[in-house]
Amino acid sequence: MASTEGVTRGGQSGPNGWIKRQNAGLWFGLAFLAFSVLFFRMSFDLAYMSKLGAGPGMYPRWLCGISIVVAIAYIWQSCTTQVFRIGDRFPGRRELTNVATIFVSCVVFLLLLNHVGFLIAGSALMFIAFWRNYALWKATALSITITVITWVVFKIFFSVPLP
Repeated sequence: MASTEGVTRGGQSGPNGWIKRQNAGLWFGLAFLAFSVLFFRMSFDLAYMSKLGAGPGMYPRWLCGISIVVAIAYIWQSCTTQVFRIGDRFPGRRELTNVATIFVSCVVFLLLLNHVGFLIAGSALMFIAFWRNYALWKATALSITITVITWVVFKIFFSVPLP
């Protein structure tokens, strides 16, 4: 008889299985609550009233106070009526690769922008985003065309200074 020690519900074992069984709404709600409480506490460092009326601390204090109430309501709802597990919502390998590709392309853009300018950095960003889904020549043509169009719109039509 095979041992089932360490195997949990749904055949998932180990830390990966534990993570996939967690209530995603609860964890997000707790993170949002911690964020709201932190900024609520920081809002007390700003004056609530000034000589002219409302001070710089009024808006953040009220916004964070309301956010705390919303976070508590969301935590309650995610634990009672709308429970969803991380494993049910977590993207697959292809989707995670797409997200990582966009993140890497943005980092490359930021690293290149001040050294080679907008046209080359923007073309690199677009090429990294396109190269997995298009033929090499199409990815190159699309990346250069979209970057040049964007440059023309912002530099010429809107007079926005670009690197």
